[in-house]
Amino acid sequence: MPQHIPEPADLELSDLIEVNARLALFAAAPADFACLAVQVPGTGATLMRVPAMPTPAMNRVVGLAGDSALTDQTLAWIRQTFADGGISEFWLHAWDLPADAPLQAGYAARGWRPDEQAAWVKLLCDLDGPLPAPRPHPAIQVRQARADETLLSGDIVCRSFGMAPALAPWMGAVVGRPGWQVYFACEANGAPVATAALFTDGPHAWLGMGATLPEARQQGCQQMLLAVRLAAARAAGCTVAGIETEAPPAGETRHSLNNIRRAGFREVGRRFNYRCQTSDFTA
Repeated sequence: MPQHIPEPADLELSDLIEVNARLALFAAAPADFACLAVQVPGTGATLMRVPAMPTPAMNRVVGLAGDSALTDQTLAWIRQTFADGGISEFWLHAWDLPADAPLQAGYAARGWRPDEQAAWVKLLCDLDGPLPAPRPHPAIQVRQARADETLLSGDIVCRSFGMAPALAPWMGAVVGRPGWQVYFACEANGAPVATAALFTDGPHAWLGMGATLPEARQQGCQQMLLAVRLAAARAAGCTVAGIETEAPPAGETRHSLNNIRRAGFREVGRRFNYRCQTSDFTA
């Protein structure tokens, strides 16, 4: 069977949804986190920098065109912008597609290879079709987070992903902000054990920050949260929703990706993550 080649419009839309959601997330960050999102000169790409979280997953460039290698000038600007924020490692993306071969070749010429976290799966869901109904669970109920539960939401995200507790105020700061809806999955006693966010932006919606405490996993919390957020996105007038998740290594599966596909999302592409270091540019 021939390999499906994603539509360029889907790839661009997927990146647009992701970037706009990140811009809204950065706008919610405490000022001392010094988050920066800026367009890379001469390109349509966006550089995102978070000194408070100096990991490549939070410090990267999204939306680079794949039909040519980056110029030395552009790479120098990217390197300096990250270095100015104290970031020593960052990601540059490239779609896992023949059309992005020139960009990938440019990375390879500098000795860069896809990171061990080799790719992200990017998916879209068209909201004009049938949506999954939330599957009832005898012990789990879903509700929207209240304005006074920002720290609770942030704490679940940080504990779930092993993030520093100091990041909880930011991870929960989107609760109650315009365009944002945050949901909890709660046990029978009412205690939240999972959370997930929805960002709506005109016709577009982004689903992210899905986190479940270790002791509550494998109960279907995220499946319920996916269904509720998709229904909320359609109710808000959105026509398409985007999401991204880690791609599994060959021959392996990921529960997160399986849940997303079951919710009605279709894969539009996979992006390689090339780990770069600011020291790579000093020679």
